[in-house]
Amino acid sequence: MNENESREISLRKKLTFACGEVGDNMALNTFSFLIFTFYYAVVGIPTTLLTLGFIIWAISNAFNDPLIGYLSDKTKSRWGRRIPWMIGATIPLGVLMILLFTPLSTYDQNESVFIYFIIILILFDIAYTSFNLNYNALFSEMFVDMKQRSATGRIRIIFALLATMFALVFPTLIIEDFTSNDPIIRTQYLFIGIVAAAIIFIFYFIILKKGVEDPKHISKDAESAMSFTKTLKFTFKHKSFLLFLFPALGTWLVINILPTLAPLFFKHAVHIDDPELIGILLLVMFLVSAASTPLWEKIRVKKGARMCGLIGIAVWVVAVLLFAYSINFEMAMICMIFLGVGLGGGLYFYDQCIAEIIDEDEITYGVRRSGIYYAVLNFLIRLSMIINFVIIGLVFTSTDWMNYDPNPGVNVIIGLRILMGIYPAIVLVLSLIGLYFYPIKGERLRENRKKLTELHDQKKSGIT
Repeated sequence: MNENESREISLRKKLTFACGEVGDNMALNTFSFLIFTFYYAVVGIPTTLLTLGFIIWAISNAFNDPLIGYLSDKTKSRWGRRIPWMIGATIPLGVLMILLFTPLSTYDQNESVFIYFIIILILFDIAYTSFNLNYNALFSEMFVDMKQRSATGRIRIIFALLATMFALVFPTLIIEDFTSNDPIIRTQYLFIGIVAAAIIFIFYFIILKKGVEDPKHISKDAESAMSFTKTLKFTFKHKSFLLFLFPALGTWLVINILPTLAPLFFKHAVHIDDPELIGILLLVMFLVSAASTPLWEKIRVKKGARMCGLIGIAVWVVAVLLFAYSINFEMAMICMIFLGVGLGGGLYFYDQCIAEIIDEDEITYGVRRSGIYYAVLNFLIRLSMIINFVIIGLVFTSTDWMNYDPNPGVNVIIGLRILMGIYPAIVLVLSLIGLYFYPIKGERLRENRKKLTELHDQKKSGIT
């Protein structure tokens, strides 16, 4: 895309495109924040069964996500490759947000509730992946120019953080006690699901109506798509992508475990019983994260996406270690500020690096295969959840907290602090090492930009 073409993408288009982040993050973060506590403490499923359910979910994702990505790359329609999938996923995803919080009316620890739990997890993943994967694929395809991609990426991150903030803070204003199995509390959980569904419908409608378009010269690549086996083979031969998987997995391990355990950690380790105070802490973290986005954009322009990740993750490591040993609201507040800065850098580098990887892949094979890359990353996100749930299950079992007890012992508190600090810090240090070796930078990045422009010029000439 040349400079003249890049100017044709208006601010309005960027803003409406970023609306997809609101629906996406409302779905994912409502799920991440509430699903474990709801089924563990409210519904009463033991951690061993929950862990088994999430493992079954992970196995299904190993097949579903790559298949959806592959089929997306091969889709041919008058709307292009991505938009039909996004349209088809919108209503099911909204409905499933409600069904997540309406398990069988008995709320007993029995086989039927467990089966319902697994079925809803799998259906939720299929609907979420069908939209999210194709939405992210369009980001790398609609915004190819580096300046446009960076500017749109900044808007996306801000929208994503604001939506995440709402998804994590709003429940604290509605749900009076995250761990009570009182029928009123279950109704409050259900209300959160209904609100999430409404937000998904509204913002997905906006993006589908005004925010997306499938570039014809790229959607035409569906005609020359590789076979499924070749697609997987060449994707996992991409060395830059393989190196990126380490910091990507680490980023999502930490992003997912913080909200998953936040209700239990704040209540039992930091001794904050008021859900509204928990909401304030989460609000501060995401406001700081959103406010830090212009800083990360400047670093990205001057030093590249890799440097954003290195600095952001380094700040994150220190922040999670301090956060794990918070003993009161004031200390937790200070930690949340630094967590917000690290989170902003972690999200920004992730979004930009994967687009660079897809660019390089297109240069190599002549076909843009965004779908399969985002499919692998979607599976990676679910895998991070599974790893977290397995580790949580092991820690809770070893500390005799397999079934929820509102008065846990010292060992449980120590376990919560390890899960919220030591474990994320180790993961982030490994992410730093992986990101250090990420090779798309400097001259290689500049050369890729030049080759990509030439390739897209050739594709455009072929459809005129």
